[in-house]
This record gives sequence, structure tokens and C-alpha cells, in this order.
Amino acid sequence: MRSVNKTRYAILGALLDGPCSGYEIKSLMGRSTVYFWRESDSTIYPMLKVLAEEGKAVPNIDYVGKKKRELFSITEAGRAEFKAWVESPTGLETSRNEFLLKLFFITDRGEMVRLFQERLEKIEKSYEEYKKIEARLEGLPDSPRKAIRLKALRYGIAQLALEIQWLRADIL
Repeated sequence: MRSVNKTRYAILGALLDGPCSGYEIKSLMGRSTVYFWRESDSTIYPMLKVLAEEGKAVPNIDYVGKKKRELFSITEAGRAEFKAWVESPTGLETSRNEFLLKLFFITDRGEMVRLFQERLEKIEKSYEEYKKIEARLEGLPDSPRKAIRLKALRYGIAQLALEIQWLRADIL
């Protein structure tokens, strides 16, 4: 089976909310999906061009003063592809986790404790950040999208809470 670059779905999903420039998509991802799905400028801009060539997105030139801005809108073909992707089975994923890679290879308990302490500090910061995002989202007007985004966020919060508990058990 042919592997499909999932960047296309991250971008199509961002365009569901309305026309966006590449910069706006990057900014949106930087405050939302970055916690579980990272995209860089070097993947966003080329994929926008591919989606436009395929008829899945349409570029429109907008001017803000003298500055030219290219806004992309999702087409019906783009919506159909996104819907088909959402409805398709989710593939198995292999995450790249440097912490687990180091843990797998170290042999000294002292090194393990140091590694766990370092990880715990980072995870606790992420947990606090997620809780702030949760409070901000809870302050928004109720909508189906808000409820679903809170569900996704709370998955991340639960995962972090479990990891914090697991790390603390081996440090103490």
C-alpha cells in the first residue's frame, strides 16, 4: 500500500475553518496541533502548492496595503479527500521518542534516575501548559468543535499525568 504524506490532511483540516495563508496555517499549528503533530515551513508551503495543483485547494491573492498575501481555500475535492481520510482506518504509528531510545540503551540505575528527573521536569511543564490551554478552551462558547478539541486535549493531559506518575514511581 502506498504511503500518503499526512501533511496534506493537517493542511486540509486547517483550511476547513476558512481561507488561510501558509503563515496562518503554521501559526495555527504552532498553538494547537504542535503538541501531537509537527509541521514546518518546509512542508507546509510545498504541500499548499501540491494541493492547489491537484485542485484540493485554491489560492487567492489578497493585498494588505501594498503587501501581497496568498490565501488558500479548501475546494469540494479537498473536503471530499479530507472526509475520506477521516473515515478511513487510522494506521499504526511508530513514534520517535528520544527519551525511550536512551532508556532502552542505558545500563546504569543512576543514569536512569537522571534521565527520569530530566524527563519529569519537561513533562510537568507540558502538563501545566496543557492545563492552561484547557482553561482557555473552557472559557470559549460551547460548540461541537470545542467539545471535540477538549476531548483531544484531555487525552494529552491524561497521557502526561500517567507518565508523571510512572516517572515519579521510579525516582522516589
